Amino acid sequence: MPALKNPRHEAFAQAILFGLLNSTYSNGRAYQRAGYLTSNQNASDAAASRLLRKVKPILDRVRELQATLATETKETREKIIAELNQLNERAQAKDAYGAAVSAVLGKAKVLNLMSDQPQDTLRVDFNSAQSLQDIGRKLLQSVGFCEPDDV
Repeated sequence: MPALKNPRHEAFAQAILFGLLNSTYSNGRAYQRAGYLTSNQNASDAAASRLLRKVKPILDRVRELQATLATETKETREKIIAELNQLNERAQAKDAYGAAVSAVLGKAKVLNLMSDQPQDTLRVDFNSAQSLQDIGRKLLQSVGFCEPDDV
């Protein structure tokens, strides 16, 4: 996907990526950096949120920029998992690698190699529930229990 046709949208997408790399950078600041004017930071945050919701190509462009960055830095899911395994082995011996694990997971999220969003396989259809017990069972399934028992 080439750069977005609207130069402000492209600047906003690039500023969002910059914000992902610098965790103290908000979407509102990215909105301002793209050249949009607002009265205060809260207005910038709200406008940035609306723009991200309404203009899908911006989010697609951010994901493309993340993929390009991941390719350029030669990061892969397998490499990140290997790093986590290595840190896990060391952590068992010293018990002081929480920050390192957080850094690796943060890197994976920035590069869009993983997310906090639940996978589609965990989504449960509540419309088929026939009783309160069915609803309870489906709620337990939605948080990770494969086959909850009656207890």
